[in-house]
Amino acid sequence: MWNQTDNGETIGTIGSESGEIIKDEEHSKGARLTLEKGGDIAPYSITSGVYGCFFHTTYLSTLEEGVNELYAMKAEISEFFDTETTSDEEHDWIMAFVGRH
Repeated sequence: MWNQTDNGETIGTIGSESGEIIKDEEHSKGARLTLEKGGDIAPYSITSGVYGCFFHTTYLSTLEEGVNELYAMKAEISEFFDTETTSDEEHDWIMAFVGRH
């Protein structure tokens, strides 16, 4: 299940890409997605991570792209948590996720 990180207290603060956090959610099984605007590298960015597995940043041009990408990532990560995998399958999933995003 996805919920706002820190009850929404991170919204409006500066994120890891030096932009303003506009959406910040954590999955109860151990993942986080943070959407920022106005960062150093791109107009929008999403930092994504599954705790203990990977951390990745995606750069985007528009808010619409950012929101669409965020929802796609949420769905993929939720499905990952709902599927039993071996360590090799987990590695393959991570590489495919990072390649798509």
